Formats: sequence, C-alpha cells, structure tokens
Amino acid sequence: MQLIPDWAPNIHPMIVHFPIVLLIAAVLLDVSGLFLKRFNWLEKSAFVLYAIGTTVIIITFFTGRSASDGLNIPANVISSVNDHADWAETTMWFFIIYSIVRLSIGFWLKKLNKAIVVPIVLIAFVGVYFLFRTTEYGAKLVYGHGLGTGNISRIEKTETKNGQKEEQVSDSIFTKSNDGSWKLIAAQGTASVLKEKFKWIKGSADKLDPMYDRDESALMLHPEKEVVFVYDNKIKSVQVTAKINIDDFNGELELIHHFIDKNNYDFLRVGNSKIILARKTNEQENIFGEDRYAKKGWIEVKVVSDGKHFRGYVDNKIIVHGHDDEPKPGSVGLRITGKGSISIKEIMVESLR
Repeated sequence: MQLIPDWAPNIHPMIVHFPIVLLIAAVLLDVSGLFLKRFNWLEKSAFVLYAIGTTVIIITFFTGRSASDGLNIPANVISSVNDHADWAETTMWFFIIYSIVRLSIGFWLKKLNKAIVVPIVLIAFVGVYFLFRTTEYGAKLVYGHGLGTGNISRIEKTETKNGQKEEQVSDSIFTKSNDGSWKLIAAQGTASVLKEKFKWIKGSADKLDPMYDRDESALMLHPEKEVVFVYDNKIKSVQVTAKINIDDFNGELELIHHFIDKNNYDFLRVGNSKIILARKTNEQENIFGEDRYAKKGWIEVKVVSDGKHFRGYVDNKIIVHGHDDEPKPGSVGLRITGKGSISIKEIMVESLR
C-alpha cells in the first residue's frame, strides 16, 4: 500500500490538520472542565488530547521542515516559508512545555489552589493564538503562492524607470535595483565592471587575470592568491545564485553575504566536491552544515539567508540547511582562495524582504 498518494508532494499536508483539531479540542474540553466539575471525563479527555496533540505537532513540524527542504522555493516565497516555520516552531515548543506542566498538575498536583489552576488552564489560549498564526502563514503558502500545488507563483522583477537602474559597460550587463538586488552577467568587458563597481577587500581584479570566454559565454578567473570583493550595499534577507564551473580549480570559492568586514560575514563555500554553510565571527568559523555533492561541470550554486534560516543548494537541490541568529544587513560578494581556473556565467543577488 502506497503511504503517500501521487497527488501529494510529501506527507506534511496529509497530517497538518490533526494537531490543530486535537489541541484546540483539548483546550476547549479543559476549560469546560473548570465549570462542569461533575463531568470529570472532560478533564481526563483533555489530558489525553494534549498528549496526543503534542506528539502529533512534533511530527508535523519535522515533516514540514523536511518538505521545505525537498522543494525548490522561488525567492518571493522564501520569506513566507520561513515565517510559517518560525511560528510552527514557537507553537510546538509552547505545547511541549505547556502539556508537561498541565499534565503534571492534573495527575500529580491535584490539590493546588483553584486560583492557580484556572490561570494555567486559560494560558492555553496563547497556544491557540500561536496555532492560528502558524495556519495563517501555511494558508498563505498554499492559497497565496500555490506552494505544493504544482502551480507555484513566481514574481519576476521587471525593469521600471524608477524601480531599477541598468548600467552597461561594453557588452557586460550589470543591473541593480532600489531594494539592493543586483545581477552580473558575464560578457566582454566584465573585468571593467569588477574594477569599477565592486569593492575589493583583498587583492584586485588584475590579480584574477580575468578573460572572457566567448565559446562558453563566461568570465574566466585565474586566481593565484586569496581575493575578496563585494558590491558595497546592505541587504537584510538575501538569495545569492551563481552559475560556475570549478573543475579546473584547486581551492575554495565562497558566496559571501551579510559582509560586515573581512573577519565577520556569512558564506556558502564550495570546493573539492564539498559544500559548507557557515558564519565567520572575529575570524572564527561557525559551521551551520556541511555535505558533499557529486556534480561536475557547470553548476548553479545558491545560498539563501532569511531570518534565522540558512540554506545551500546545488542545481536547485538543497544540500545543507542550518539555523543561527539573524545576521545584521550586509554586502554580498565572492571570496576565492586557491589556484587554477574558475568560470562564471552569472551572479544574481535578490533581496527577499
């Protein structure tokens, strides 16, 4: 028997309503038991539903996290996914702690003063509010964006006279918009863009010996020493995508974001078939996640940072997923360390909020 039907992208949508019904029913039965003491089955039933509902909400939370990791989420939907996940986690922890407290009072601390028990029972409505906010964002994902329906919405940014300014140097296109987003497409003259538009933290464009490969429509870089450069603007939540080929490169390439200075920034590092998602703080690296990937040739590497959520992708497949404190707004760029040849077709930076 097939557990997940063909129409369902994963098991999460099949179980997501159970904790909502179970926990709301538990709260209502518990409150009713305060006023209808002669029906002692109300309180006992509430205890059972709290226990089952809390167990199910834990399962639902982790199936939701697994579901989001299995989807290629468009940039305009990422913030809503993370908001839903944050409210879900808050709700889960509330009911884990609350259910333990409530069941302890019900089974082992029965003789507590009613003036203490009543407020504790009513606190459960805070959890109901958390449930509402979680389902609100979940509904927005399905009915507002079409996530998981096969008809997911994609909002493409279009050029407007006031909203986006395009600058052109030779055949190279560099565009930027008022929200901090920017895009660099490799073409003849890209080296001039790198020199003029980017801030060089370490090394220089000349040190990379940039060349334009017409056959591949790509910018070839030939690093010999460490170089770091960023486009000097500040973005709070960001998605950075780069189309690269590092087969002939012996070293590491980092998509750096939330760059404050050379010793403080977040990054996604690729090299030697390994991918690392991490944060550098006062020269110390804190790794959020690391794994290996097998793809060779041209790959699309993507890092997403929104709130406390960090994801790393190769060819739209999530490889690493981590969580940490939300970073301060910062710049986006590259760090290259090693020797050989790197080819880049495009770097695209999208502000998410």
